[in-house]
Amino acid sequence: MDNDIKEIKYYIEKNDYNNLEEILGVFMISKEKLQNKNFDILCYSIQCGCSNKLIKQIYEWCNIKDVDYYYLINNKLISPLLNSFIYKNYKIIEFLIEKGANINKKYNNMTLLKYLISNEYLSEDAISILVKNQYVFSRNDFNLLFQKDFNLLIFTFDKITVFNKNIENNYNNYYDNNNNNKLREKKKIVKKNEEKSEKEINEKEINENEYIFKHEINVSFMWYITYFRKKEFNKILQLFKYETSEERSKGLEFFNYHFNYLDKNYENDIKLQFLHEIIHKHVEIPKFQIGNKKEFIDEIYLKNQFNKILIRKHELYSRYISNNDYSRIKKFKKNNKFFIKYMQKPPE
Repeated sequence: MDNDIKEIKYYIEKNDYNNLEEILGVFMISKEKLQNKNFDILCYSIQCGCSNKLIKQIYEWCNIKDVDYYYLINNKLISPLLNSFIYKNYKIIEFLIEKGANINKKYNNMTLLKYLISNEYLSEDAISILVKNQYVFSRNDFNLLFQKDFNLLIFTFDKITVFNKNIENNYNNYYDNNNNNKLREKKKIVKKNEEKSEKEINEKEINENEYIFKHEINVSFMWYITYFRKKEFNKILQLFKYETSEERSKGLEFFNYHFNYLDKNYENDIKLQFLHEIIHKHVEIPKFQIGNKKEFIDEIYLKNQFNKILIRKHELYSRYISNNDYSRIKKFKKNNKFFIKYMQKPPE
């Protein structure tokens, strides 16, 4: 390492604005010296915790044109954006994105979220930055969050929901405020271009709207199955609040697909316990969207569902007993542990 770089590193470590200004602003040091695998001045200044003012000034002094790059050194990824996440300098993240850093860049075939999770750098603050700056969450990203931390997954869904709602509100406000102007402009276009049909003009407006960015939430079918098997019903209902599929409008019937899947694996006792938990343990019940109405699934409805299953199981079990069908009795007991326990000691 030559003396210039040693001197620059020393001043960066000391956060020495004046001497850095002199050596970088006055002396002509080549970009090859300042940005390479062995020493990258931007990455190093972020790593050393320099002030935001100094980091931005280094960017100016060095006349840096590109901040969207990374190095892979000894299986370690280094970049200005990654370093900003690692050292939790969220204001510099905003600065780098403004200067052209791509938050959706792949790092050695890894998404930014996967990198942060794999290296234990992910936090609520990092999630907030990702959502705010239009990071595109993939299904695999959501799966990684699910495997890592359920609470962080729900936090992400919350942030996305708020972001999307704000986008909708801002767009609607803009549209309402400018509606009259657009109508006047539309009439002018029609008048000047009589050969153009109304349909063509409407298509133009639709195409303009396509550029509005909104995050997408994907709740995996198997997440529900995982929590059904673990009997963590509260988490199931938390996930259901963010369900975006059209099947959501069916309310509790939405879960019939999951119960059918579980039944194939002789796990047909879970629905009974699921309803029991909701009724008797006061698990929060979300509002289900049914058509254009919001209908609260009340306890009477749930109890009817519960009793219907209970009666059916009781009839089946009684028939096996009356027929002395011991093999089926044994199998039934194995696959209906909650039912057996419930029948032995129902809640008061």
